[in-house]
Amino acid sequence: MNFSMSFVLILVVIGMMQLSPAKGQYTGPTLACGGTSLVKTTTLLTPNNIAANGLTCIYTIRSLNTRICQLRLDFNSFSLAQPTLDPYPRCINDVFSVDNLNFDLCGENSGQHVYVPFNPTSADRTMTITFRIASRSQIPTLANPHWSIRVQQLECPSGMAAAAKDATRQLDTPDMLPLMARTLSHGDIGLLAPTGCLQYFQDNSGTVESFNFGNGAGPYLGGMNYAICFHRPRNSQTLRILPTTFEIASSGNPTAQNPGVDELCYSSVAIAARSEDNLHIPNAVVRLPTLPALRANRFCSNSLSNGEVDVTAPGPYMMYFQSDQLFDPFRRETGFRMKYVIL
Repeated sequence: MNFSMSFVLILVVIGMMQLSPAKGQYTGPTLACGGTSLVKTTTLLTPNNIAANGLTCIYTIRSLNTRICQLRLDFNSFSLAQPTLDPYPRCINDVFSVDNLNFDLCGENSGQHVYVPFNPTSADRTMTITFRIASRSQIPTLANPHWSIRVQQLECPSGMAAAAKDATRQLDTPDMLPLMARTLSHGDIGLLAPTGCLQYFQDNSGTVESFNFGNGAGPYLGGMNYAICFHRPRNSQTLRILPTTFEIASSGNPTAQNPGVDELCYSSVAIAARSEDNLHIPNAVVRLPTLPALRANRFCSNSLSNGEVDVTAPGPYMMYFQSDQLFDPFRRETGFRMKYVIL
């Protein structure tokens, strides 16, 4: 076997390893508090003993190369102290933060995931993930925290290396070229989230929740503004959303004509003391038990409870959640849990 053929076979094996789907990938070694990961996939674990006087735990992710462009974090388990409510729900006691993520997380987030942009350079190829845990001796009412987070480095394609191109040109068997084209396709291409998406759901059906939804108690965090995206198969026509819980603060009381949509959620005139929490679903058509089909874009209050939402507009399936830095204890901010299906 000549050198070119040997080189190609090595690339084939590497390509087959990279093409494993996200759910089937090996979670990789675990990473302890204070450690640095040098591998594609690793799992961040809670320290065995968290001191009663609190803890700051920093994990460092070092990129495999400068083509790494995203990290996907899957929260296998995630339980921290609940947010404080003064002046709005925010993380004070326990805080989870990630470089390039513009808000913190806390509370109950098991089963959630996030995508974080990663822009390594030759001078700096690291990103840090930090847990700041409050003292349980000073605040004994706080439950013990725990977490297990899988971190995957995802690489953006930058073209096939010149050596690989030369090797394919020297193949003696033309029938192997289609195999090479398939195998050498970029292994992470199907895992990358569209630019700007904090969450990216790739299955044809599943469940979407607001952060800290937990067992349905909430509250969702204030000061958030992020995009939720869904993979759109080539022949799909509809994103259908079936909310099982929907409870988002509104600026006023719903009426028979407006159950909590558009102007009630996001006024055309900005007013400092007016709530602007809303789930933005562009070009949505909503079917509610007591109203005819309703066309709207922004939703708050309990407007989508027991409803069904269809989105048939062209382009990517995306929605946006926004929460302000206001809190009214008389307007519940539980959040949302919604099933979805791509039709």
